[in-house]
Amino acid sequence: MRPPATRFRRPPNPVTQGAFRRQVRREIYLPLALVVLLIVGLAALAVGAGYRSAGAWADVVVVALAIPMALALLVLLVVMVGAAFVMARAIGELPSVTVGLQNGVARVSGAVRRASDAAVRPVIVPRGVAAALGRAKGSLRSVLRGE
Repeated sequence: MRPPATRFRRPPNPVTQGAFRRQVRREIYLPLALVVLLIVGLAALAVGAGYRSAGAWADVVVVALAIPMALALLVLLVVMVGAAFVMARAIGELPSVTVGLQNGVARVSGAVRRASDAAVRPVIVPRGVAAALGRAKGSLRSVLRGE
């Protein structure tokens, strides 16, 4: 009996597998090979130009490290400028949106207040009337007693 994980697996589709292999070659192996060729070309250029000292090789390595770092920082700069642009647009648009939200919340708050007042009115009003009558009765007693 086969293991449960492979029991329900479909056989691989040769068309999609071929497309996947071509995509891997195009998106992974090709850029990797181009970078290796670029590094080998830089080394050959450095050797051909007469860079025989350690300082000259250090300069080549610094340039080889600085270029990818500069590209990465350029991408980061573009992302940061884009984020600043989006934030500026959002700050410009948010007041109109928040005013509408505040008005909606105020409407909901008023509706909730009216509904809660209507819900407790049958309990509060009779108790208030009873309390007022009790107070009036106490005041009337004190007036009649002459206090």
